[in-house]
Amino acid sequence: MVKPIQFPPSARRARGESAVEKLRREILLGRYQPGARLPPERELALKLGTNRNTLREAMRTLESEKLVRSRQGDGTLVLDWRAEGEINLLPHFLAEETPIDERFEALYTLFRLRDALIDQALTFAAGHTEDADVAALRGALAQLGAVESGTLAAVDADIEFYRRLVVSARATVLTWIFNTFARIFGLLGERYPELWKVDRAYVDALDEVVRAVIKGDEERARSLMHDLLTRRSGVVLSQLAPQPVQQLGRLSLSRGIPAVTRDRDPERDRDRERDRKREGERGRRTASTATKRRKR
Repeated sequence: MVKPIQFPPSARRARGESAVEKLRREILLGRYQPGARLPPERELALKLGTNRNTLREAMRTLESEKLVRSRQGDGTLVLDWRAEGEINLLPHFLAEETPIDERFEALYTLFRLRDALIDQALTFAAGHTEDADVAALRGALAQLGAVESGTLAAVDADIEFYRRLVVSARATVLTWIFNTFARIFGLLGERYPELWKVDRAYVDALDEVVRAVIKGDEERARSLMHDLLTRRSGVVLSQLAPQPVQQLGRLSLSRGIPAVTRDRDPERDRDRERDRKREGERGRRTASTATKRRKR
């Protein structure tokens, strides 16, 4: 079952954080529905046990998170945060008693997006790593191999390895996106450190990926990483699933196709292989273009 993720409180609490937490929770749990107006400022401050200045600070935070919109003379409107919210809402969404299926789907989607980002980073990095990149990757891999499995140290070391891999792609936007993911995975790891299994087989598999990247074997690096991430995501999701994996339907642990119910289809397999090769060719062209631009 997907348990609410109780993140530890920040050591530096903003002045309006208590009011923010209470209001955010009310909105995410549906106690204030999209389109509804929040109570008047004086009434809401009294309900939350805070003063009006602190409440205004809280409202500014919630506006930045696309949870509410305040207009002079029109009150504060609750927004459709599912349609207008941004990724920074995810840790809060996972931390509350939001619907179990939605929390599981959010994690599933997060894994899929992470896989796509790492795949793109490998496309850029393969064959273009410099000595500093190799040293950083080797150092991160050594650190990962030295930590105890299922601990916060394992979570941090694992995230750091993937960070170094993305940084080696020299694509700033990819790095920024990864850093957002890293924060979310770090918070997830604080709640479920036991899911971060780090053993020799895992470290060796990552070492093979690094070797392929250094050699410029993009296809092998991407294939190895795809298989590795799919297996690890499957293990994690199967333990957090709100129902038996066989009943998850479209939320399969393998690229959206339920392995437990899928029949072999040779023609479909050939089509998928052809699509995979085309994708690889597009990736190589993209990487080549990016390299030329960097040289300019």
